[in-house]
This record gives sequence, structure tokens and C-alpha cells, in this order.
Amino acid sequence: MTAFIQKPGITAVAPVYTQCTATDKFTAAPTGKYMLHYKNGGTVTGTIKATDQTSANSVAPPGAVLAGGWADAQLSASLAASGEGVVWIDNAARFRDGSGAINLAHVTPTTLTLAIFGPF
Repeated sequence: MTAFIQKPGITAVAPVYTQCTATDKFTAAPTGKYMLHYKNGGTVTGTIKATDQTSANSVAPPGAVLAGGWADAQLSASLAASGEGVVWIDNAARFRDGSGAINLAHVTPTTLTLAIFGPF
């Protein structure tokens, strides 16, 4: 899926959640900030990752967890059944690929949905 990005302002928006797949992506502004809000249904999910596109990928962003080297930034080890999680990407630059997209990997995304807010 290519996720639908929403940018709330002073007026409320009804969040739009999209079913996740094993490999998702969204187009990101070069230095944009994004909030990813995950909602999970009835099954525990596996790891949620973002692919680090930088050549100097040995330094983790603040608060991130190293997983399998630094080829992928682990955003969450898992998400409980009926759980929710929020991820904040404070600078999209290091995660954008050659086409300007941030690539996400979702392990066991059967009941996982995602709403993306930004750029901020």
C-alpha cells in the first residue's frame, strides 16, 4: 500500500486508517516530521521497522532501537492485540529512498492499520 497522509490543522480531522501489508511506503517531504499511529485488532503483531537509507547508518536516531544492525530502524518490537502505538519521525531525510518514499516493514500485519499525519 501507499499510505494516505493527513495533515490536521486547527480544525479536527477524522483519522483515516489503512490496512498494513508486509512492505508499505509513503512519500515524505525531504525534512518533514511525521506521526505514525498504529491500531491493532485481535492478533499480536511482530516487528515494525523503517528502512534507513543513509550511507552513514551507524548512528541511531534519538530513542530508536537497534535491530539487526542499522539497515532497519526498529520502531516497535511488537504491538499487542487491541493495542495502539504512535511513532514520531522527526526528520524524514535519512529514511527517504531515491523516489522520496519512506519504506516500512510490518511483520504479521494481519490486523494492523496505520494513519500517517504530516508533514509538520
